[in-house]
Amino acid sequence: MHRRALAGTEETLGKDHIDTLQNVNNLAIVLENQEKYDEAEIMHRRALAGTEQTLGKGHIDTLLNVLLNVIGLALTLLDQRNYEEAEIMYRHALGSMEQALGPDHPDFLDSMNIIGEALLDLKKYAEAEVMCRRALVGREKILGQDHRDTLLSANNLGVALRNQEKHYEAEVMYRRAFIGAKRTLGPDHRDALIVVDLALTLLDQRNYEAEIMYRHALGSMEQALGPDHPDFLDSMNIIGEALLDLKKYAEAEVMCRRALVGREKILGQNHRDTLLNANNLGVALRNQKKYYEAEVMYRRAFMGAKRAFGPDHRDALMCTYNLAGALYKQRKYDEAETLHRRALAGREKVLGLGHRHTLRSIIKLGALLCDMRKYDEGFYIDVQLPSEIEPWGQLIQRL
Repeated sequence: MHRRALAGTEETLGKDHIDTLQNVNNLAIVLENQEKYDEAEIMHRRALAGTEQTLGKGHIDTLLNVLLNVIGLALTLLDQRNYEEAEIMYRHALGSMEQALGPDHPDFLDSMNIIGEALLDLKKYAEAEVMCRRALVGREKILGQDHRDTLLSANNLGVALRNQEKHYEAEVMYRRAFIGAKRTLGPDHRDALIVVDLALTLLDQRNYEAEIMYRHALGSMEQALGPDHPDFLDSMNIIGEALLDLKKYAEAEVMCRRALVGREKILGQNHRDTLLNANNLGVALRNQKKYYEAEVMYRRAFMGAKRAFGPDHRDALMCTYNLAGALYKQRKYDEAETLHRRALAGREKVLGLGHRHTLRSIIKLGALLCDMRKYDEGFYIDVQLPSEIEPWGQLIQRL
């Protein structure tokens, strides 16, 4: 539809008409959402150059259109992991926008928040913290402390802080966002369910309050959105993964199982999120010594990931490795050996010999071969470890 609209305005109005250029920008956004980043970059650059040429550099509409196009182009470059050029572009755009509109203009604050969220998605948490903090200060001043956008900026800042292990500061932000959303929007409004992030921070701090918080949050979310809503299932999965990290495997099993059932129903059995959920459930089961049940889950994730992504995709290799581990625990050594060899070959090819996941595969395969009394091969695997890594004992403890 966007390509047709663009073709129509090009034919009717010309390539440099402002409406045509707006359609170019719209198409760029659609291409970006489809992860067609190369085409999106071309469209963003065309919109940027055309808008400046058509309206003139001194025109206020030129400035806003150009800078918003620069922001769009920077987001595309971030998605392409072209960090250096993206940073140059978004810093230039934000600096120009702040100078022209002022630090408290809604368009400037919105752009600052958008860049912050993109940096969060890319796990560039220190940079995201700077953007989110500035957006929060501006939105507090202009919109007030309890405005929805202000509360979401507080939550975003909490995410950035939590992922830098600044747990106390994150808790302050999350509590503020939660209390404000609950007061302004009501206890069951979906934006009040920021409490999930607060619960995660409390879990990170081993705080007894965490279980109360996340159970309340999930109950409220299920009531407000329904048990099959993607946001509810995502939150269920996030809590499950946090419980896995904390070695609370029985509780993690409950969360992962519920998320898996919902994602199967909504997304289908072969969706990436469904497959990763099956793998997470396998982890919870294996660590409770439910090895056969873990094997079933791992095998399902393994078959689905191999079919969906190919045998050398990182997710498929993770599932291969995990399935091999569950088979080893049941003394199904022959199949375990085959899968460990496959995981090792794939990881060495995709990740390199020195990557920690490759090293895990080397160690596990070596241990398996020794248990199978294939001592010569086990020794050969041992000596293949890169010389620059730490001693065996330390490495095994770390892995």
